[in-house]
Amino acid sequence: MNKNILFFISSLNGGAENQLYKLYELLKDENKARYVVAKAENSNVIGLNKKKTIFAIPGLIKEIIKFKPDILFTTLPTPNFLNVLIKKISFFKYKSICRVANYNINLKTTNFIVKNSDVVYFNSVENFNIYADMFPKYKNKFVYLNNIVNPYKENVDKPSQIPRVRALIASRLVHNKGIDIAIKAMNEIDNENISLDIYGEGPEANSLKTMSTNPNTVFKGYTNNLNDVWKSYNLFLLPSRQEGMSNSLLEAQLNNIYSIVSNCKTGNEEVINLTDNGACFNTGDYQDLKKSIVNFYRNESLTKYSRKIIVENFSDTNAKSILRKTLNI
Repeated sequence: MNKNILFFISSLNGGAENQLYKLYELLKDENKARYVVAKAENSNVIGLNKKKTIFAIPGLIKEIIKFKPDILFTTLPTPNFLNVLIKKISFFKYKSICRVANYNINLKTTNFIVKNSDVVYFNSVENFNIYADMFPKYKNKFVYLNNIVNPYKENVDKPSQIPRVRALIASRLVHNKGIDIAIKAMNEIDNENISLDIYGEGPEANSLKTMSTNPNTVFKGYTNNLNDVWKSYNLFLLPSRQEGMSNSLLEAQLNNIYSIVSNCKTGNEEVINLTDNGACFNTGDYQDLKKSIVNFYRNESLTKYSRKIIVENFSDTNAKSILRKTLNI
């Protein structure tokens, strides 16, 4: 059934934002869809050009009045909060769909979002279960919706075989991503055959560069396309203090790259348990991360074929089937 679906997000940058846009792309051909971004001014979307998401309320209300959506689809705490708030205090009758992309259960707005939304999507089974235990009264509106991974290469024949350890991190350089933990681990690894390239930018860039003392740790800056980069590496690091279902981790596993990840909530262990192509270290423990890196160097045959599992479990076909059933579209 064709629906008017309005997507609303804070910005165009980030993993959750990327996934929401993929959902928009997935549904726009069979429905009438609009994509509204609070902080953007872009010809490809409806940009409200606001410095903060909360300042986008008047513009979002105008779009709702003009478009008359059957569904308002959001992700991340502030857009989700505005989604349910506007519906609750107004005469609008749209279906309020909120996607939870991280472990935000302790935020003050979480209870309000869960109570007043019509459907809550989770991209992690672990997070789904945590919320179901915390909010048993509302768990009937909770639905698992997989992240979408596009298998851009037709075939990856075998795991990368590189005669040394070439590791990479692809992340925003912010505290929650734990880049400092990886740098501390690398600072204590005195082996020219173990290197780390860090892709990304962020407010901690300068302090992280100052912290790094290992010449084999290189800051590569921002890239918007890692597709041609993965083949140069045989190890992926995800040292986050807090993480959702990491798109970078899924991409690494799609390329059969062994991944060492923190065991923080919610998603890292879930992926590694699914593919068996990686290891977890204790969140925040750089010595444990160092041990895992060195162990991989000594046992590179640990790498497994994980691509097929990722394609089967994180396809757009799976996601579309779930959306059709839960949104009646």
